[in-house]
Amino acid sequence: MGEATFTILGPVGVRWPDGREASLSGKQRAVLASLLLHVNVLVSKQRLMEALWEVPPASAVSNLQTYIAQLRRALPSGTRLTTRAAGYLFEATPEEVDLLAFEQTVRLAETEHAQGNVWGAVHQYERALSLWRGKLAEGTELAGPALARATQVEERRAAVRLRWAEMKLGLGRSAEVVEDLRAFVAEQPLSEPAWRLLMLALSQAGQRDAALDAYRRARAALVDQLGIEPGRQLQRLQADILADTVIVKEPETWQRICQLPPAIADFVGRAEELGHVITALHPAADRTAPAIAVLTGPPGVGKSTLAVHAAHRLRDHFRDGQLYLSLRTGNTAREPAALLADALRSLRLPGPEIPDSTEARAALYRSLLADRAVLIVLDDAQDEGQVRCLLPGTPRSAVLVTSRGPLSTVAGAARIPLDVPSEVAGRSLLERIAGADRVRAEPDAARTIVLACGRLPLAIRVAGARLSTRPSWPLRELATRLTGGRPLDELALGELDIRETFAVSYRLLPDMPRRAFRLIGLAGIDSAAEWITTALLGESSREADASLEALVAAGLLSTGEVDQSGQSRYRMHDLLRKFARERAQNEDSPEHRDMALRRLVDECLARVRVAGLEYPPPVVPLMTPAGTNRPSQGGAEWLSAERETLLTVTQVADSESAAELALRLAPFLITNGFQPDAECLLRNVAQRAHTHGTAMLAHLALADIELERRRFQPARTMFQTAFDHFDRGDDSHSAAYALTGLVACDLLAAEPDQRSQTSIREALSRFKSADGIDNLLDSLIAICGAQPQDHQEVIRIFRQALLLAQNPQCREPVMQFLRTLITGITLFRQDAPQTAIARYQDCLDLTHDLGWGPGERYALRRLGEVYHAVGRHADAVNTMHQLSAMSAKAGDMYGEALSAYFLGELSLERGERQAAAEYFVRCHDLMNRHGHPTWPARARHMIDIARGEL
Repeated sequence: MGEATFTILGPVGVRWPDGREASLSGKQRAVLASLLLHVNVLVSKQRLMEALWEVPPASAVSNLQTYIAQLRRALPSGTRLTTRAAGYLFEATPEEVDLLAFEQTVRLAETEHAQGNVWGAVHQYERALSLWRGKLAEGTELAGPALARATQVEERRAAVRLRWAEMKLGLGRSAEVVEDLRAFVAEQPLSEPAWRLLMLALSQAGQRDAALDAYRRARAALVDQLGIEPGRQLQRLQADILADTVIVKEPETWQRICQLPPAIADFVGRAEELGHVITALHPAADRTAPAIAVLTGPPGVGKSTLAVHAAHRLRDHFRDGQLYLSLRTGNTAREPAALLADALRSLRLPGPEIPDSTEARAALYRSLLADRAVLIVLDDAQDEGQVRCLLPGTPRSAVLVTSRGPLSTVAGAARIPLDVPSEVAGRSLLERIAGADRVRAEPDAARTIVLACGRLPLAIRVAGARLSTRPSWPLRELATRLTGGRPLDELALGELDIRETFAVSYRLLPDMPRRAFRLIGLAGIDSAAEWITTALLGESSREADASLEALVAAGLLSTGEVDQSGQSRYRMHDLLRKFARERAQNEDSPEHRDMALRRLVDECLARVRVAGLEYPPPVVPLMTPAGTNRPSQGGAEWLSAERETLLTVTQVADSESAAELALRLAPFLITNGFQPDAECLLRNVAQRAHTHGTAMLAHLALADIELERRRFQPARTMFQTAFDHFDRGDDSHSAAYALTGLVACDLLAAEPDQRSQTSIREALSRFKSADGIDNLLDSLIAICGAQPQDHQEVIRIFRQALLLAQNPQCREPVMQFLRTLITGITLFRQDAPQTAIARYQDCLDLTHDLGWGPGERYALRRLGEVYHAVGRHADAVNTMHQLSAMSAKAGDMYGEALSAYFLGELSLERGERQAAAEYFVRCHDLMNRHGHPTWPARARHMIDIARGEL
């Protein structure tokens, strides 16, 4: 029926969620009221006509059909009003029709009362009566069967009002029903049960004269309107009031309780999470079940601190009190029966009255809390079983749980994950504990302490406590200790011990998850996908997945993140990782540790070989062919997701495997703006290499990075050293790469000579039988970038490259790029610039998809050239600005300088001398810093022209 609600307990109406109401005529409301009074029951046409007219007209059937049709158009789409042979059927649920909700809630009240839960019954009766907004179908004329049914519903309401009042009197709440009973007898002055309850309520409230006056008014109404005396019950109650023998029911007493730990004086931050807790638990009139919030996160993240702080903030909303239960004793999770016994004693139930069975205790616990507004804080829950038995049964109470795991099967809970706070919040906490002036006096040391603690609140608290016990101790001393080899040793003081806090969760794990935890820490990985755990364990993916799930439940891993390649990731806090590494070194033999890391390295190699097939090739030849039966993981996306993992694994791999990983990973890092990572990785490989050849391969890759940044002198030196080494070693393949790099240095530095052409031909001949043709193609494209105006030479080189690209080893995207680029250059030379533009844009799309930065920058330069030639000045400027930004991001100072020079020329052509001068100055400064031999002088000359000095 959609989301609309239908009302009849008051004016008849239809309301949408946004507050809009359906516009209905009088007869349409009468038809709808008749259907609502008989909802989910087939109503005959005859009964509907009798409800509309005392004397149906001759056209009654036709009129009724018209009203039904009009009503269907006015009601929301999806309304289940169907026509049957015998009449009409209106189908709905209690959530949609207030009359159904009233009847359902009354039945709930009767069930609660039958089970002995009087407070629960009273609450349900109050909910039922609150649904009424006036008289039934107020403002709508009804007749016949509809009027009779309306009278039945009104009588049902009256009976509920009296039943509610009677129960409240039984609970000693006489003052709370007097006004409602006075209103009732004013509406129905002949109802002796109502007069009796009013007299009893007034008498119990100590208003003896008012109770006797109520009897006099009841008698007058009965005598005047019916000519009869009050019944025996009413007369006997009058006599008891006169004799002062009415039994006064004392109200049930409830002593408010507050078991919360003291409020946290040094609480800082967590404003967003605190807001989520308060919103989740704040009382709401329409709530039908107790609110539950679960704070989850790793050990020491501050779950209990936030829970206590939030509970104190919420105290005024839970006037009947606050219960606090710790669900763990030391390393042991407490049993539900023991927890319930503690809860019942907290509710002041004498020990002998506590039932033996867990089920009976839970039932009694719910009964004592029924209809009470109590906030229950359950701290450090291990599993859902502990929590379920302590959930109240009625919606006025609420539950706040802390747990290291998410407690996923606790229904209806709002789960609020806690991560470590910000660095600013961590520093504020340290200031609160160790002293603000002291911390602010050593800001660098304070920052080191907070970061060494991984911003984990418990760790910062321990560090601050240690500082506060030693007022003369410099912060830098503790900072030095924490950044040393064993920070966990420093994070212990009295009962506060980070290592022991972690150990509590660790010791409760089964063997396989404990092993997975140790090995993830051993590998030094802070964010693991399932395949990593599978490799480390050497078990099935199902075993690995189950272990990860157990670690999440224990709070030792956090989840909820999905990376770029669609993998779920599991993160481990820095200090937890150090603890896991400790456990691995203490519990796993060196052989088992080495085997686990070897499995991980092998799996990384296999996957990187596949991912690299979709990516621009490395410049240097690889030691191991790229062959594997692993499925593709999505190339660049997978490499992006696993970048940190692969960098970490390279550090624990043996030297040869580390070298291959580094050489295969370097192209991705370079083309995606991670040159520092690539350099660090390659230098580390060169230092660790067991053979000079492996070190030279790393140096060759480093030389290419220098060339990419147009730092020609260091690049030329490194290429020459590599060429000499590989040429002496008779490694023609690797020597060809070095030789190509030397040629590129000469051409890009504008220092070509006959030797350069000879070197190109020599390199091509060396590659005729070599594998990895992609690498040479990459270098040839870079060489062409040094000759932007010499179209004929560019085409000649690219035609050579295209011949090489026909090698079966070459990837199809490279072939496509070369063909498209050559076509664009040729078209431009043949005075077909518009078509050339389309080809260059195709090149850009292809290189962008490949993530191939050098090719993309080269295509942009060609595109800017064509835009300039056809007079599309704005497009040329935008293109060159884009190229300049890309060059700067890639660390290509040379390319950035050339872009500035081109922009200066464009500005000068349009008479924009000031802008042109600024561009030429930019080019001059960049080329000067770059150390280029000729370009600074050329830029200086153009500056003079722009300024009118020539």
